[in-house]
Amino acid sequence: MALLERGRSVTMIDVGLALEPDREALRARLGAAPPAEWSDADRAALAGNRLAHASDTMLAFGSDFIMRRPQGQADWDGPAAVHDLAPSFARGGLSNGWGAATLPYRQEDIADWPIGIAELAPHYRAVARLAKTTGGTDDLTPLFPALPPEEERFLPMSRQAEQLLARFGRNRAALERAGVRVGRARQAVAPDCRRCGQCLHGCPYRLIFTAGDALASLQASERFTYLPHHYVRSFAETGGKVAVETDNGRIEGDRLFLGAGVLPTALITLRALGRDAGPVAIKDSAHQYLPMLHPWSAGRPDREARHTLAQLFVEITDPSVSPHTVHAQIYTHNDTYAPDMRRRFGPLAGLAEPLIQLMSRHLVVAQTFLHSDDSSRIAVRLDASGRLGFEAIANPAQPAAQARAASAVARAARRIGLLPLMPLLRAGRLGSSFHCGGSFPMCAAPGPMETDALGRLHGFERVHLIDASTFPSIPATTITLSVMANAHRIGAMA
Repeated sequence: MALLERGRSVTMIDVGLALEPDREALRARLGAAPPAEWSDADRAALAGNRLAHASDTMLAFGSDFIMRRPQGQADWDGPAAVHDLAPSFARGGLSNGWGAATLPYRQEDIADWPIGIAELAPHYRAVARLAKTTGGTDDLTPLFPALPPEEERFLPMSRQAEQLLARFGRNRAALERAGVRVGRARQAVAPDCRRCGQCLHGCPYRLIFTAGDALASLQASERFTYLPHHYVRSFAETGGKVAVETDNGRIEGDRLFLGAGVLPTALITLRALGRDAGPVAIKDSAHQYLPMLHPWSAGRPDREARHTLAQLFVEITDPSVSPHTVHAQIYTHNDTYAPDMRRRFGPLAGLAEPLIQLMSRHLVVAQTFLHSDDSSRIAVRLDASGRLGFEAIANPAQPAAQARAASAVARAARRIGLLPLMPLLRAGRLGSSFHCGGSFPMCAAPGPMETDALGRLHGFERVHLIDASTFPSIPATTITLSVMANAHRIGAMA
């Protein structure tokens, strides 16, 4: 977008896997009618859309296209036993199945970057308009001055979330003394949410921002060319040009802007640097889930018109918890709670069904994220076969940091009357937050395996890395908006 605005001609090279025709037809039928008019057959098809059993990744309209490997490519065969991070080769990548949560970073959390929030601020505003992010003035606004609200627009809250926010508000002073601020979630969602409850399975109305949908506006420019069905293997810079090697041939350009996702970018770049390059370390933002029960009545949240994205954000800036911001997202009722409980009860699920129904209607979940300084890492290098090899780099401070974060969330929850179910606290596996990066970090004076402030790879003049691979650290607050803003900054300046 930034390059086209500068008058440049752009060719986008992509694998571009798409939703299957029958799944696309399902989305089109649902999106053409209000939820009350959906057919029983289409509702039955949606009823099978549950989170993938092996991970927390979405099955969009029942399809695995978001995480599917390109046909005939062996680079990604087999699961990585070390981590749960995975690449996406879908048109629009992981934005086809993200949670749409959007916050900028805080200057305090990127003090190790060669750029600051002031340099990112105008690009936050540009991509926030593109992604149609919600926002407004509340208790979180002072923490994030880089993105002042341009309009007061939030998604409608569930009844559970309204009650939670009111209770947090009545305890505002005590919570702020403890370094806790609570506000409404910010999301990349266009106006007129239908509250159909299908957010975690794919929005039938295409209101949740995806890069794939945004591609259509770029294709309106005669200076933009989109080349799908190209799997990129490597690149080389010679004679004032950059040549990209794909499985469908060689493509040349004046500059290369590489944003293939953290793992593919690492593979492509390490191949370009040569077999002896590496290893590099991918930084992770460790996360965990804390289920909580509210003892008061919120009616029948399972029958309520609602969205199922994060409803509230909790920001913890208590140095006794972490020197960095701890970020938590509060989710109220969705249709995965009861099935998950049934799996946990196993053969006793039938007998426990009344309890499962009751608990699922009173359950809220906090997903808490840490800064990468408090998290473990993934070491990556080329193996003998030319694929990526992985090794976990444990951070011995992570368990204690996660325990402090969970305790801080639990204390805030108890203050408003919630019952945290601490024995059910579940930590995500390494990389499973998908908030990862830093393999080729930006530096003021880059050396080997590093990039400059424009993402330019050391040893290259015309190759810019534009995804989270260049982030020197990964703050706890949501990553996607910052990836977009930094890419826009590089495109506007390089």
